[in-house]
Amino acid sequence: MRDPADIYTRQGTPVTIVATRIAYLFYFLFALWTLKSDRFPYSNLHFVWLVYLIVLYLIAERIYALFLQQGIDLKFSFPLLFAIYCLTLVGLTLGGQERLPLLNRTEHFASFVLLAFIVWVFFTKYLPQNVWHDHPYYTSLLVLSVTSLLGVGNELVELIMDSLFGTKLIGPNLDTSLDLFMNTLGSGLYLAVRQILGSAQQEHII
Repeated sequence: MRDPADIYTRQGTPVTIVATRIAYLFYFLFALWTLKSDRFPYSNLHFVWLVYLIVLYLIAERIYALFLQQGIDLKFSFPLLFAIYCLTLVGLTLGGQERLPLLNRTEHFASFVLLAFIVWVFFTKYLPQNVWHDHPYYTSLLVLSVTSLLGVGNELVELIMDSLFGTKLIGPNLDTSLDLFMNTLGSGLYLAVRQILGSAQQEHII
């Protein structure tokens, strides 16, 4: 079902999706350019990691198409995923793991705030309304579990790439532990705010 608040092309594709796809194209072209450029001497971006990002994007496109067939429109997530991609690219090109650890932590925190929002909206659209309205804490636990799993999976990918390809994606000292902590903090903060706002709405405070 089409969203009357959105604009569509003649082929029926939301303009939001078209614009984001164009942005992704320029993103990957820019990332490819940075690999061959000497303007980012501290960059940790590696060709293998770029391929990984492209694969994740293609998976997101496939998930979007599959759920659209079921009447679940996830187009809202594409600009947010693009924002996460941009944060990742900034951190990698500036050597955030080693030179700017605060930037790296901020990237993980902000990315998982956005990711928790995406997963939350997905589940609230996918689950029957009475389930997540009557059991918001269960929904929050489910969202936290999914985002935590994605965070751990991403760290494992970094470990594998560092071991096999020497990508230097994992920073020194407690980089992995701090990344996972900031992931959880970002997701947890979003869910806490979501619960507070939900309770306030039920009490007609806001």
